[in-house]
Amino acid sequence: MPSNDLGNPSASRHIMHHFALIEDLHTLANETQRGFTAKFQPLRARFVMFLLCSAHAHQGHFVARRRMALVTSSCICSRKRQRVQQLTTHARNSINVATSAPPTDHSTTSSQSFYQRIGSPKHILAPMVAQSDLAFRLMCEQLYNVDLSYTQMIHAYNFVETNGDTFRNNHFDVYPHSFIRRVLLGDADRQQLIVTQPQLHALKGLSQSDIDASRKQILDLLDPSGRNVFMPMKPTIVQIAAHNPDIALQAALLILEKSGSFNANEGISPVAAIDLNLGCPQAIARKGKYGAFLHDEYPELAYNVLKKLRSEISGDVAITAKIRLPPTLADAEAGKLGSQAVTPPSAEDRIQRLIDCGVDLITIHGRTRFENKVAVGAADWNAIGRCVAAARAYSGDDTYPIFANGGIETFDDVQECLQTTGACGVMSSESLLENPGLFKGLDKVKGSHTATAKLLFERQLGYAETYLHYATVFPPLPGSLGSKGGCFNVIRSHLFKFLHRYLEENADLRSSLGDQAFNSIRQARELVSEIRNRYDKMDEEELMLKSSSRISSSWYRRHRNPNSSATNSAVSVIKVGQLSNNEKKQLVKDRIQKLREQRKKMEDTVKMPL
Repeated sequence: MPSNDLGNPSASRHIMHHFALIEDLHTLANETQRGFTAKFQPLRARFVMFLLCSAHAHQGHFVARRRMALVTSSCICSRKRQRVQQLTTHARNSINVATSAPPTDHSTTSSQSFYQRIGSPKHILAPMVAQSDLAFRLMCEQLYNVDLSYTQMIHAYNFVETNGDTFRNNHFDVYPHSFIRRVLLGDADRQQLIVTQPQLHALKGLSQSDIDASRKQILDLLDPSGRNVFMPMKPTIVQIAAHNPDIALQAALLILEKSGSFNANEGISPVAAIDLNLGCPQAIARKGKYGAFLHDEYPELAYNVLKKLRSEISGDVAITAKIRLPPTLADAEAGKLGSQAVTPPSAEDRIQRLIDCGVDLITIHGRTRFENKVAVGAADWNAIGRCVAAARAYSGDDTYPIFANGGIETFDDVQECLQTTGACGVMSSESLLENPGLFKGLDKVKGSHTATAKLLFERQLGYAETYLHYATVFPPLPGSLGSKGGCFNVIRSHLFKFLHRYLEENADLRSSLGDQAFNSIRQARELVSEIRNRYDKMDEEELMLKSSSRISSSWYRRHRNPNSSATNSAVSVIKVGQLSNNEKKQLVKDRIQKLREQRKKMEDTVKMPL
């Protein structure tokens, strides 16, 4: 069987000598298939895989091995022999292409860990349903210091269905990095991105010049000089939901195929890893047997999926898992676990089981599945720290990668979390939805403001305007948000979070954005422009007296205790309406003076793109 090392795609001088053998074995494999009944499908698949892979055992070509893995999946799924022939031919073609390339030295990269190969990311964008769209991922990666992004979760079963083209088109938005670059530079046919009717619906009313203007705005943000546009392309991890190992493998291989990861000739494949969702706490996850419910109630199923993925997918593509802390003894004693064992497993036990499955990286959310939405509590960073220590001790790798997730509101939180947990990276979800510049330090210091209410306004409006430019060039896929308005529903949801504090003060605009008749990017641009018009004429004193300047008005804090980790500003605890005009002016002056003092303590002032 092929070795586990990556090998050199152009190093073997003997590949061409194997072609005749490949053809003979391929013919034998096809003849063998005809002699097996459906009863022996699994045995047939393994035998065919052995025959096909034997011819490639000595040349160690990675692309060919991945193609062979896809052939195996096709056999297991009982796909037609024609499909097997097609994929095997494609594998041989990959070898032809490889042999024509100049020799490449892989001695450095082959010795690197997965985490090192993807650039040792510290700032991670979490997988979020209908919010981890391509436009938002690119904005966060290219402008706001996100090092690694996860896609929204993909339901494996729906993704591999024979008639699943609609689902795949509606949910999967990972493309080769070179294609993304060419789209932004105007050198590629952008229509390849428009694969659904809801996307066209969201774009209605926009001309080609409008789209080109948005593209130019993005390029100007990437390089205001326009001389040497740097377009950072960061790695992407695709998260799947699955409890059946064979279905999970089929989905993973199809994801790699559709994204162009099999043919990637750039540094990092479009899909750097496949992640198994073992952390979703929503009730729908119990019905679908995925997320935290799969890990809590059917742990062996979860581990079998991970083992299958790791054993069948080449090591160049990582297998990762996103988990939550296990239920506590108190949860068990309170009867929350139903018929489950009275004593839940420890977090350290879970980490060991995951490492035994061959998982390359683990993300840990520092809450149990019961701590969710209105019941959300403080994330347990100490528990994450114990998991980090356990992973590194058990694996024997003192750099084993763990991402910490939960409890991140400010950049100070990011730094504190890294220090407390010892994790190599921090993942954020809700904070980034409101403040994509979190990892760039464009946030509030706990208990105060970064600078002024005016700068806060410019920051949030800037996020909305910038995102609309990205969504114009890369319109989001509709996902499950509607066969007509699904694309704009993704955009709408982002705008509600960027502009939350200002929409709360403008009920008419909030109502308009929520109206289903409000369903295009053109309308969204007009709404953002109207908000700007309403606030632009206000001076700092007026803005400081409005509720939108308070920390408690943020979208992130909607379910959180306003008296928890951070406190409201002085205005929030004083009934402003009971003050005289002179008292109000004095209050504002005092606050402005306090803010000036805070600004002096800041090392840098980051300019927000408008």
